[in-house]
Amino acid sequence: MLQFIATINDKYSVAELAQMAIEGGCHWVELDLPAASDDFVRATALELKDLCLETGSFLTIVDRPQVAREIGLHGVQLRGQKASEAAALREELGAEAIIGIEVGKAEEILKVQNLDIDYATLPSGLGVAQVESIVGAVRKADMSLPIVARGEFTPEGAIEMIVAGASGIAVSSAIADATDPVEATTLLIEALEAAK
Repeated sequence: MLQFIATINDKYSVAELAQMAIEGGCHWVELDLPAASDDFVRATALELKDLCLETGSFLTIVDRPQVAREIGLHGVQLRGQKASEAAALREELGAEAIIGIEVGKAEEILKVQNLDIDYATLPSGLGVAQVESIVGAVRKADMSLPIVARGEFTPEGAIEMIVAGASGIAVSSAIADATDPVEATTLLIEALEAAK
């Protein structure tokens, strides 16, 4: 699984970046715009919603459940302390919504094993051994929740994360800052498929 984290970029608009990632084979776009105004986030989410509907791609947003609800996005990822809101958010958004959390330790994932969440994301900066340790501890506790490694991975780095036990990766500038974002996406998708 590849998630493209769409953020503001000097070279392309958020919508252009999402379009290129989708053209390259990615079918999960996540909006992460913490410093943007609510109006900008809503307008961007509406623009991307149409694109994602046309291409059969998921569209989620980080830490803005109100936007997900208002616009009818596929779901939300909650970071840090907001992860505790996952249960209430499930009731609010319904059974079809995709709800993820970003956490940095196996213990934090295990704490939410009784909540109805769909995936956990590990923060950027974790090495292969750290990801392997976290995923191993979660699997040892018999929890099968998909775990996504976030970072700026090369195709080789993506393979390493899958071998370490991650269910997928989430990237931003690895695609957005590439000379050819479509090709960069395709190479990451091919690497993930080869690693399975």
